[in-house]
Amino acid sequence: MTRDNKIHPIMEQFLNSSTELPLYVIYQQIKAQPDEIDTMRLICLHCKDASNQHVAMEYLYTNGLYEDLHTVIEKNRSSIHSTIRNYALLYQIMYERKTLSKKQIKPDAPMRYVKMSNRIDSTSTDNVFHILKDLIHIYSYFDVHQYGKIGNYNDRIKERLDMLTDPLLRELLEARLDETLCIYHWKRNEVILSRKYGYKLLANTNNQRKKIDLHNIFAQTYVLESYEQAIHHATVALELAESIQDERAIYGLENYTIPFISSYHGKTDEVKTEDVAEQAHLALRKGDNKTCIELLEALPTLTPFQEYYLGLAKKDKALLRQSYRHFIEERDDYFYARLPLLALQEMDQ
Repeated sequence: MTRDNKIHPIMEQFLNSSTELPLYVIYQQIKAQPDEIDTMRLICLHCKDASNQHVAMEYLYTNGLYEDLHTVIEKNRSSIHSTIRNYALLYQIMYERKTLSKKQIKPDAPMRYVKMSNRIDSTSTDNVFHILKDLIHIYSYFDVHQYGKIGNYNDRIKERLDMLTDPLLRELLEARLDETLCIYHWKRNEVILSRKYGYKLLANTNNQRKKIDLHNIFAQTYVLESYEQAIHHATVALELAESIQDERAIYGLENYTIPFISSYHGKTDEVKTEDVAEQAHLALRKGDNKTCIELLEALPTLTPFQEYYLGLAKKDKALLRQSYRHFIEERDDYFYARLPLLALQEMDQ
């Protein structure tokens, strides 16, 4: 039954079939219909065939149905099939990363997820299993800002996707690859390519949380080009987050993305943030260099962003050069490395 207590004919067909149909067969009949997500959600919860389990978990994950995903994970952790149990362990890692507390933007110890995934049946030759492990590695490197390490995994995932025969699973995992390529090319300062993958994913996803993430990325890809474009995407992301009451996304947008864009462009009226570094950025753009310096010098260590803010406040070229080096050498972030580089170029004029 669906959430309005009406059973969809496809759901009825699935439940009454003597042999459980592959999920891709059901999906092809219901794809893009208004009740696709709700019907597929229920089918994923009710399917029993071992060959459907990892597809069900991927569908739920890709569509942001994390509590339903957790239900299926718990069921599969006690499966008689070791392969399914291993899949459940991988999805448990991804579930944990997606369900952090409201104010926690990144996991506390992202590389722990890499170690956990590496302990799971490393002898498997299953392509899907290795794609999922590679994705966990990508997400972990993203969380610790090691963007340069993502490229090799992207190439390997592409090769393994070509070997998949399940059309639904391939479609879902290709969407995940598009997302990683969007981020990878953004950080390589290849924003046209980044947006290409991002807009492709945006046009094909029904996952509201994914749309929030994409508009957040788009906002940042435009920050150096256009305040209007950047703040438009940030505002769309915030509206989507508020519509589904995604508190973690709301917090991140209100305290990081929107203050950063606003401060960079000097649009500081009525902008507030709980983040100390962005408070310093706001003070800097308001001309209060003293407060900016005091806030940043009170921090135990500085990120490349904070070095950039402090370098601007102090008009210190050495700090700006250090910020640039750290963006490149520590993060492989060629996009945001442009911030201190542009500041240095302005000082030299």
